[in-house]
Amino acid sequence: MSHTVRLSLWTIWFIVTVIFIVVFYQHAFSLITGNEKEIISLFVLAAIAAVFPIHYRGYSFVLFQWVSLASFLLYGLLIEMIVTQFALLFSLIIMKINRESLYRLPLNSIMFYITSLSSAGMYYLVVSLQLPIALEIFMPLAAYVCTFVFVNHVLIYSIRNHLFNIKTKFIDRGTIWEIATAALVLPMGLILVMLYQEIGYAASGMVAVAFIGISIMLRVYRRSEQMNEQLRKVNELGIELSSTWEVKETAQLFIEKVKDLFPSDYIYLYTMENRELKLLKHYQKEQHDLFALGKTVDSITERSYRKKRVVVYQNRSQWPTPERLWLKCSHSVMIVPIIQHRELKGVITIATTQKNAYSKQDVTLIEILANFIGVAIDNARHYEATVKESESCSLTGLYNYRSFERLLIEEYERSIIQKEKLSVILLDLDHFKAVNDSYGHQAGNDVLCQLADLLEKTIGDGGIVARYGGEEFVIMLKETNSTVALMKAEELRNRIATNKFQIYNDLSAGEKVSINVTASIGVATSDDEESNPVSLVRQADRAMYTGAKQKGRNRVAVYGSSNEVDLGKKDLEDTLTR
Repeated sequence: MSHTVRLSLWTIWFIVTVIFIVVFYQHAFSLITGNEKEIISLFVLAAIAAVFPIHYRGYSFVLFQWVSLASFLLYGLLIEMIVTQFALLFSLIIMKINRESLYRLPLNSIMFYITSLSSAGMYYLVVSLQLPIALEIFMPLAAYVCTFVFVNHVLIYSIRNHLFNIKTKFIDRGTIWEIATAALVLPMGLILVMLYQEIGYAASGMVAVAFIGISIMLRVYRRSEQMNEQLRKVNELGIELSSTWEVKETAQLFIEKVKDLFPSDYIYLYTMENRELKLLKHYQKEQHDLFALGKTVDSITERSYRKKRVVVYQNRSQWPTPERLWLKCSHSVMIVPIIQHRELKGVITIATTQKNAYSKQDVTLIEILANFIGVAIDNARHYEATVKESESCSLTGLYNYRSFERLLIEEYERSIIQKEKLSVILLDLDHFKAVNDSYGHQAGNDVLCQLADLLEKTIGDGGIVARYGGEEFVIMLKETNSTVALMKAEELRNRIATNKFQIYNDLSAGEKVSINVTASIGVATSDDEESNPVSLVRQADRAMYTGAKQKGRNRVAVYGSSNEVDLGKKDLEDTLTR
């Protein structure tokens, strides 16, 4: 809502209110004399009705109109209007509206001025008609209530669609519940009038006790219904989490479900790694300074995980002073540690800009979810570790050939669809048996591990490195033609030949020594229409043996249709400069 519209609302409200006060003083002030206790009791009853709104299936209704009706029938329109305005003001105070939403006071006040005048006008109009005796009492009252409901709904619909540009249907599920609750206004208002006529202002106490009792029962029922619904969602989430096998997928699912369960503008899921909190997954309605400054753990969360207990703040004024610098847009914060077998596994931090957003029920539910996500992440990590162990070489940590073959087939099929080139490099260390014979098998293993690191650093994200077997390694280069693959292979050959491998001589005094090794390398590219994933490896293997090993080693050879072309360093330079 623009500043101009708000200013206009306040101006109109001020003018209307001044006019009402003048008219009230001139025509209704005298009614208060002698009826002070009765009228005050109506104010008290209207305030009580405002304190206990009716909540049902996601809709909330402040039902003080029955007090307004009784005030109208007992003392007339002006008393009804001031009682209604008081009830409205009291309900807004209970709702703790902030400065940004203060415009609701003049907006709702003007609405109730209009509905009060419209309802009273319709009442007097119907009274003036000649009606059957049986309908003389009921029809004006029904006209009053129906007019109030209709005018109130039209005003709300118009404000939403035209003032706030929130497109809604004229009649929806909320409208039906509004009409249903309005049906209580007439009988409750008549009962109150009859009690006032019989016992006076004491009727307010009797009706207040009954109204409060019913409201409390409905509130308890609503909370029970909400708890059952949330428990159902929590149970469903527990089942879903148990069926996910990847840590990132598990964390993302958890974040998405928590957004639906609790008021949340910020959600952070942390796990413990090396005795430090690490951010695993997060959700932010708006980007936050916490990440702009390169910091991922706010001090409130750090304090909670050190104490290993739940921390809940309902208002930012409750936060310890230093922590106000973080999550500065939020008010309510709920921080729950993830604890398994008395060991801290992580922390869940949920924050929202709303005040008093989290109840004890919410804390109970998030503690249950903390147990679920703790177990789910542990299971996912165990599964990922098991898969990685089955897919990787236990010595070098690279993919084993079985996994490499699966990835090669997948990438080959994709390259065919995308009409891209796919290259394979296969290398074998020259005279590697001499390393084992001279320095021991552990020294040979050290060379293989250091070579694996060198290959991964050289290839980077552009391909996949795997151990083919023994001292042989195989590399898949995505979206790479033969020329680029040849250049990359020569780069590998040169780096291997010039690298100093640090090992210990286990066959003598165990001293640390530096050695050089070389490699023979074969390259094959999916240029041949008859090639397939497995044949690419065979072609690279053939190029490596016939074009590199048999022609002197420490060479790169490219698979050809009739014969293998081997290129040493000088030959490669000549090829690239021609």
